[in-house]
Amino acid sequence: MIALTLPEPLMLALRWALFLGPIALVLALVRLRGLNRRAQIGGLFAFLYGAGMIFVTHQVALHMGWWRYGWDALMLRGMPVDILLGGAVLFGPGLAFAFPNTRPLLICLPIVIGLHGTIFSSLEPLVFAGPGWFLGVVFVFALAHIPAIYLAKWTEADTHLGARCALLAVMTGTMMFALLPSLIMTAMGGDWALFERPLWSYALALPLLAVTCLIGVSANQMLCLEGDGTPIPLDPTKRLVRSGIYAYVSNPMQLSAALSWLILGAFLQNLWIMAAAAMAWVFVQGMVRWHHRHDLLKRFPDGWPEYKANVPEWRPRWRPWMPETATLALPHGHWATRVFAAASGLTLTHGPATYTPAHNRHSYAGWTALAMALTHVNFATALIGQALLLIAVPLQRLCARRASAPAPA
Repeated sequence: MIALTLPEPLMLALRWALFLGPIALVLALVRLRGLNRRAQIGGLFAFLYGAGMIFVTHQVALHMGWWRYGWDALMLRGMPVDILLGGAVLFGPGLAFAFPNTRPLLICLPIVIGLHGTIFSSLEPLVFAGPGWFLGVVFVFALAHIPAIYLAKWTEADTHLGARCALLAVMTGTMMFALLPSLIMTAMGGDWALFERPLWSYALALPLLAVTCLIGVSANQMLCLEGDGTPIPLDPTKRLVRSGIYAYVSNPMQLSAALSWLILGAFLQNLWIMAAAAMAWVFVQGMVRWHHRHDLLKRFPDGWPEYKANVPEWRPRWRPWMPETATLALPHGHWATRVFAAASGLTLTHGPATYTPAHNRHSYAGWTALAMALTHVNFATALIGQALLLIAVPLQRLCARRASAPAPA
């Protein structure tokens, strides 16, 4: 280890350098490399993902005693906010822009072994290393930094759509359920105190949160599967999505956020977090409606007005609005035939279990076919179907990738 004995003023300067340095680096790289719009969007996504995941992983590290930070200024639950933001910039867009042709693991491995392996435990009073600090560093890099760099690179190249949407879902979740509530409680009062909550409150809150999160995550997946895009307007879908959860409510992610904050606020007995649900409503009334008027209407002039007139923003329909007809093939005498006999926008035929959407670009087989068909019955079965899709689609694609992999020599 390198034994550093820097005085506190220099440590304070180091703290500011860790915040301002990465910002200056990114701005310089954007200008010098002439990065295109997709690269800059990828950098923004990487920063937002990193900010949420750095906060979450550092909370785990602080709880495990892997390290702790000194001073009390600009702290959020034991972590310096400037280091949080600087780290999200550096280990996201910073390294992605600086090493555009290098794999993220190869970028971060020398940093983990070299920089942290030599001076991390010698940075007092900036940070006080505890037992197992190196394991904590690997933990943070594996869950926060390396995925952030991948997200930036994949977004710039417009590849790995499924993985990008999954990382964006994680980004949204950490913002909604960790970073934003912590900011609210730091500013307005309150505490997580998770181990002090009664068991009955968990029994009530967790199932409700599971349902509300399912609505939002399922919307993310449908935009990926049926729209070939992400839930973020900066990286939009190529097609208008009106199937799945979108056949019942037009703003499922905002609905998910509002309901989740209400439930989380009630669980934590914090009215300010419950009041954050109003942010989702304001977001819909302002940004989302503006986006719909100026983007979706322009890109989908034939489909959006009709969809908007039939599918509400906040109160889900019980029966789906299906203007187009999909096809479900089932073996003769299959048990599911009765379930889907009265489904909306679904034609039944005989054959191996296969679901073919109206656009006929691709089809779903086996359990994924039945899961897609469940979204045609009613809102309750649609939630069941969407939950199955969250499991079945990744497994199906993983199996397909393994089947197509060349056999070892």
